[in-house]
Amino acid sequence: MTNPVYPKLFQSGCMTMGLMTPAARKPGQPADVAIELAVARRADRYGFAALWASQSSPDAGDAILDDPFVWLAAIGAAAPGVALAARLDLPRHGMPPWLGAVRSLQRMSGGRCVLGAALADDSEPARLHLEAMLAEQGAERVPVLHIDGRADLQPVVRQLYLELDERAGAPAQQSGQGFRGGRIALSAELERLAESGVGHLLVHLVRNGRPVLDVLDELGTEVLPRLPLGVAP
Repeated sequence: MTNPVYPKLFQSGCMTMGLMTPAARKPGQPADVAIELAVARRADRYGFAALWASQSSPDAGDAILDDPFVWLAAIGAAAPGVALAARLDLPRHGMPPWLGAVRSLQRMSGGRCVLGAALADDSEPARLHLEAMLAEQGAERVPVLHIDGRADLQPVVRQLYLELDERAGAPAQQSGQGFRGGRIALSAELERLAESGVGHLLVHLVRNGRPVLDVLDELGTEVLPRLPLGVAP
């Protein structure tokens, strides 16, 4: 990989953290752009490795974004030090309609664009197909990452739905990809994930009544500086 942000996402011996955006959007409502720009600035200041946006699903009934690339271009201007990652549905055949947007974001952001997709065990051909098309279109420096893919597909990217309790010592409660608890228990969970080989953790903030900026401040001052070392090779 020659993308300039790749070493930032996957640092030797250290798990990095990314943030799904919009991070403060209320269910069923559009994102507040002013708040999300503040989120982006804080993420950049605190050392989040990436800001993520997800491709809307036409049958979800609760569309988050019309175009993740337009969104990432906007918030990326407020966070010049982070990677800009789009979580997409990968086509198996044909030219994806968003390929031109990938090239545009890559140029506008100074080479910070990354693509991520949740791939089933048999989806490796889809990823290789997309990488070939990117190369043909002159966007060969855009990495395509597996999200929650097989452990043998390196580097490992995992998602975590996080509900951070304002009580630092609140015990952990886990369910699938979700985690609820205070920052002390969260730090232990991050250490476990790092030891299992996770190189980049994509965090979805679950609303629990706390202002999102307060949660980011706690993550940025109390959790991110202590991200565990020892990511498996």
